Amino acid sequence: MAGFESLSIALDESTDLYDTAQLAIFILGVDKEFIVSEELLALQPLKGTTTGEDIFNEVQKVFISFGLPWSKVFGVCTDGVPSMVDLRKGFIGILNEKAIELNVQKDDLIVLHCIIHQQNLCSKSIRLQNVMNVLVKTINFN
Repeated sequence: MAGFESLSIALDESTDLYDTAQLAIFILGVDKEFIVSEELLALQPLKGTTTGEDIFNEVQKVFISFGLPWSKVFGVCTDGVPSMVDLRKGFIGILNEKAIELNVQKDDLIVLHCIIHQQNLCSKSIRLQNVMNVLVKTINFN
């Protein structure tokens, strides 16, 4: 990871069976040979609150412990909750606010919303029977 020329992170916060918030931090990096690596960087418990500042502080601790420079971050992917994406108090807002201090090129920073969460929400709201009824009518069309 120390040899990455550029990297992006994906963040997801969820609650475990013991009602403790867990922050999963994934990293995707490219080295100078253009070899792409992706892995779970850390799973950090969040004690108490899960504000944007709490999330930023945990990510900052992980970056320091792995010796990762913020200057190489070009992308961030989150689940779209306010504690992640709010432009003032969310993780992204805090990152933008501290961009100069952290040497992050915020104008080049790509922020994405993870589509898997949208798919999951959609699959919970759609009723399979409704889809099957339309499908059967379409197939049996005379």
